[in-house]
Amino acid sequence: MTTSASPAAASLIFDNPAGRIWHHPEGFVRLEWHRAPGSESHVRDLYKATTDALGRFGFTRVLSDHRHMPPLSPGLQRWLSDTWVPETMQATGYHRGAVIQAFNLFNRMATNQIVSQLAGLPLHVAHFDNEQEAERWLLSDLP
Repeated sequence: MTTSASPAAASLIFDNPAGRIWHHPEGFVRLEWHRAPGSESHVRDLYKATTDALGRFGFTRVLSDHRHMPPLSPGLQRWLSDTWVPETMQATGYHRGAVIQAFNLFNRMATNQIVSQLAGLPLHVAHFDNEQEAERWLLSDLP
């Protein structure tokens, strides 16, 4: 994990071959990809752990660090847009996501495609090139 602009320390709450989930006491969960790709089931478990963390901590915001995200299959992309996002929104109130852009152009395009498929949902997503800007935006409307 890179150094955060936030003053409070983040806690690791989930780790598998696809990535890690961090609890940020400021009010969000951070999903961070490992450099080596995990299996499709590991990716689904990573996202399910994100949902669980949002529910456990009562958070509604996710910082998703895609810098090292491996390519996702079309099936996983559909699962994210058709199942994970709507179900997570309904179960936890998830409504704000900051995405740190992938280094790989094709992964950036895949992320943009998933986000465009969510256009009808009350979900605010913004893309960033660095962690500090992403965190600042993610927390900008908190009291």
